[in-house]
Amino acid sequence: MILDELLEEIAPKLRQRRIARAAVGVAYTGVILDDGTCGVAATLREGGRCPLIPEAGRLEGMEATEVAAWALGPHPLKASLGMATINACLSREAPEEALDPLDVLPRGLGTVGMVGYFGPLVGPLRERTGEFLVFERNPDRMAPGVLPDWMAERELPRCELVLITGTAFTNKTIDHLLSLCRGEVWLVGPTSPLWPGLARHGVSWVFGAVAADPERVLTALSQAGGTRILFRNGLHKRALRLKSPGQST
Repeated sequence: MILDELLEEIAPKLRQRRIARAAVGVAYTGVILDDGTCGVAATLREGGRCPLIPEAGRLEGMEATEVAAWALGPHPLKASLGMATINACLSREAPEEALDPLDVLPRGLGTVGMVGYFGPLVGPLRERTGEFLVFERNPDRMAPGVLPDWMAERELPRCELVLITGTAFTNKTIDHLLSLCRGEVWLVGPTSPLWPGLARHGVSWVFGAVAADPERVLTALSQAGGTRILFRNGLHKRALRLKSPGQST
């Protein structure tokens, strides 16, 4: 799995860190490490379940390595904490470029797919592409024009560009989704790890986020703040441009 590869690469940095603060909100989960770095991830609620976390009340002081490894497991909220911990570790070396996918979207695209309903981009992408397909597994987000996620098996291979939300790491679908893509692939949303190693897996852009004000970000997400609110409360956009193996400069 790509997540295994990512965890192996950042393991030396994780071993030096502990959890300083953690919060699980309705929309996002956040972690601050003991070096002050912060990461967020969408709160995963598979099938509407919201199981309890046995380690609640004891997260502060836990080794970052242990919590990050939760990203590999089946518990949705612990997996969210794991991804937030991974993103916190990656944030120290995050790029400075603050681009939005719409800033670099090529003109004249035909079919574009989005895996995971990322609200801020849906409207603009519908207007700027010939055909825009959204695939979503959460029934609460099944708006008109949104396809069930299993339709991605049939439709993704014909998309010129596919945008995948970072939640695909948390729910363990990222490897399979990338195997279906024949066109360009961008990762979008605060859950997306700003990890250069994704170039080895055919990803050309990662549009993630870093927390300029970690305490403010965790306060906002713990009060059920969504994407737009977090970006108004200390979360900043960051874009990582990648070059896939074999791609010319």
